Amino acid sequence: MDMEIKEFDKLSGFRIQCTKDLIFKGSISAIVGMILGIMCSLIVNCTLVEVSLSKFFSMYFGILFIVVGLIIFWRLNANVTDEAENRRNQLMILAALIVFSGVLCLFFDRTWLFSLSPLSKVPIYCVLGISISFALTFSLIDLINYLIGFIQGSITRPLIESVAQVYLILLFTITMGGIFGFIFGLLDVEDESSHHIRLALMKAENCCFPLGAVLGGIAGFGNEFFRQQSEAYKMENVTEFDDEV
Repeated sequence: MDMEIKEFDKLSGFRIQCTKDLIFKGSISAIVGMILGIMCSLIVNCTLVEVSLSKFFSMYFGILFIVVGLIIFWRLNANVTDEAENRRNQLMILAALIVFSGVLCLFFDRTWLFSLSPLSKVPIYCVLGISISFALTFSLIDLINYLIGFIQGSITRPLIESVAQVYLILLFTITMGGIFGFIFGLLDVEDESSHHIRLALMKAENCCFPLGAVLGGIAGFGNEFFRQQSEAYKMENVTEFDDEV
């Protein structure tokens, strides 16, 4: 039998339940989150390099960001409910940020970019890093939810469904993207000569990989925690309703 510890958090109103099931599933979620965090770090850094150095890739990612941002707008407008209105507005802001990043990529000029100091580039790369991280996370979660629903049926609960889970993932996604962009701009990776660019990128990745792993692991465990809290809350409400009936 699972040993259960119950406490009450006055700030959030959540009843914290520490069970073997939470520890087991939370550990798996944390490991998956660490892997995804490292992958996100690698993809963000490589994308920032390509956008900075190649006019073709800056145009390509610019168009891609605009398309992804518009798709997110469409998805959010297609699922409008009063309960999720506040959450929808916040996601709309991030979708607008992705579209803005796409426009920024289309007008990226290598000569103009290289004339800026590292501190001047940091805000630009922070915005791009957040957009890449959010677009990647949103697309990945959408894909995972679709695959889970396709394999296990339509009654399967999605990977992320509660407001707390959405806020958690948004917080860590924005934090990771912002940190990766900040480190990339501060290290001036794109300003290195062609034969040193790989070493500069490795230096940036060595800084970002541990951060991606830690933040991804915390986000993964936190997502499973809120997932079980949401499930327990629904079960309690159903039980109370049945008792009253």
